Amino acid sequence: MSLVDAHCHLANLAETMPVPEFIKEAQAKGIRAFISSMLKRRDIDWHRENPDPCILIQAGIHPSFDESDLIQEDIPLLEKTGLLSALGEIGLDRNNKDLDWQKAQLVTQLNLARDVKLPVCLHIVGHQNLIYTYLKHYNIRYLIHGYAGSLEGFELLCRLDSCFTISSRILREDKRKLLESIIASGRYLFETDITRYYVHEGEANPLLRLLDLFEKVKALTGISEKELLMNQDENLEHFLGRAL
Repeated sequence: MSLVDAHCHLANLAETMPVPEFIKEAQAKGIRAFISSMLKRRDIDWHRENPDPCILIQAGIHPSFDESDLIQEDIPLLEKTGLLSALGEIGLDRNNKDLDWQKAQLVTQLNLARDVKLPVCLHIVGHQNLIYTYLKHYNIRYLIHGYAGSLEGFELLCRLDSCFTISSRILREDKRKLLESIIASGRYLFETDITRYYVHEGEANPLLRLLDLFEKVKALTGISEKELLMNQDENLEHFLGRAL
């Protein structure tokens, strides 16, 4: 087993739990790396104080997370330090009614990603057609995290240089066709999206949730562990622009 959690929030989880200890246990059980998304300024401090070669970092202005206090000026400063492997999560979310603000943030960050040649992690809740009208104009590698929208939206976003994370959101019966379509595309990674807010009562190590997700995907799709991991590694290398 050699899994990668392609989207999580380790600094946020560390506000209430001993993440470095969790990482050691997760690695011993087959989770080799994590792509951790920073959404708050204090996340920056945690990652700087807890450097780990198994953690890749991304940062961005979230379209609909009230606690996010990163500002546009933070992102290029972080990029210049060499801390970032990707930019995100950014995007559009129908739960935020200020669509003009979201569009302005999206375009500014897409321009930065293009200029500094970073891949982008996207948060898309609704607005698939609208966001596509922006994304299609950029020669950027996209990771669409936790996508649980329509099949039509998935097919549209597949026109981009994109891959999709498989999360527990699409293991439900009503999302089975979407899961099958993502698997059939071969353009998938796996994620927990874990934050301090998503920890279950009594859960000893929420990072290990990725193992359960992976086993469920194997059971639902009938695809071998070897093939799933091979696709994961190929997609990671393409998204990051390097082997991990």
